[in-house]
Amino acid sequence: MGTVGGGSNERLTTVAQENPLQSEVLKLRRRWELASVLNFLDVFGPLIGKELRLSAEDIEMGLIKPDASLAQLHVVLLKGMPPVSKKLDESDAWVTELCKKLTAWWPWVAEGKIPIVPSKGEEISKYKELDPLDRLLLLKALCEVRADVLVFLQHDAVSYIKDALKEGTQISTFRKEAFGGDGKGTFYWYDASAKGHRLYKEIITLNSATEVNGNESSSLLAISSQWETLASNLKEFSRVAEEFSSSNIAAEVVMGKKIQRDAIPSLERLHMNKVRALKRKQSKEALKSRTIDTNRAVFEQVGVRRSKRLAGVRSHTVIESRGLITNHILRQRPIRNSALPTVMLDSDDEPYDMKTD
Repeated sequence: MGTVGGGSNERLTTVAQENPLQSEVLKLRRRWELASVLNFLDVFGPLIGKELRLSAEDIEMGLIKPDASLAQLHVVLLKGMPPVSKKLDESDAWVTELCKKLTAWWPWVAEGKIPIVPSKGEEISKYKELDPLDRLLLLKALCEVRADVLVFLQHDAVSYIKDALKEGTQISTFRKEAFGGDGKGTFYWYDASAKGHRLYKEIITLNSATEVNGNESSSLLAISSQWETLASNLKEFSRVAEEFSSSNIAAEVVMGKKIQRDAIPSLERLHMNKVRALKRKQSKEALKSRTIDTNRAVFEQVGVRRSKRLAGVRSHTVIESRGLITNHILRQRPIRNSALPTVMLDSDDEPYDMKTD
């Protein structure tokens, strides 16, 4: 595996013992299907659902523990595949629709046996019991079917790509190119999108196999691929760049410099934007908290004054120590429909004799 990623099996075992959830994340990140799903959602996001705002981590967590985010993703994808079920928006109904769609398409978009099939509603509970890797395979197959629908039925994908290229979008946005490699079967892939930044390592090996047909035998070459996610945030990218730069392998030294030049600056800007956004949020929350505390103090003070007046306790504040005559006059309430200039006094006022000539 080279300098970075070596001993990944031992690392996975250690992580599994210390943090089972992180262990499941690492298993997903060792599958190329996850990288394919993330790339598909990034490239065709504007066509499949502009309202879909999920990060790579959101999708990973949903695959490990099915949640509302995972359901939203599947519903958006399924709604682009006619005929659309009227029950699709109902709770967990998307699982049944997913099974129905993929049962027919599975031989064309995936290999092996489909993990789950329609089973009179029982597929909903079975889906939640699947291994996260099986849920990933189902999602990958669904993306493949959705891509075929875009190209052959809706014709949106072709025109979308042509228009984007005319506007100056790089072809690498739609056709991913290797970030680097050693020319001996090891490739590095860098994917930077709104879903997140990921650095992948792929090792392709050729294995010879013998096929016997009657009395004749022939040798075949079987291609196998080992995939690993090396970095997904600024800290991990920096670690990989540092380790590559000090490697004894020339290809890794080149990769280390390329990561420092092409990836780290973007990640640093993204990190700073997140820090600023967090500080703004904290400042707003602190201001809101101070405002609430100030209002509470004012209300409590007003409440104390009112309680004192109701209890007959005199206040000696400047505002309430105005002349007795002024207070007395302000508190007079004339009685309507009376021919006499009689006034009613508040119960807590002292008697005051109005003398007239």
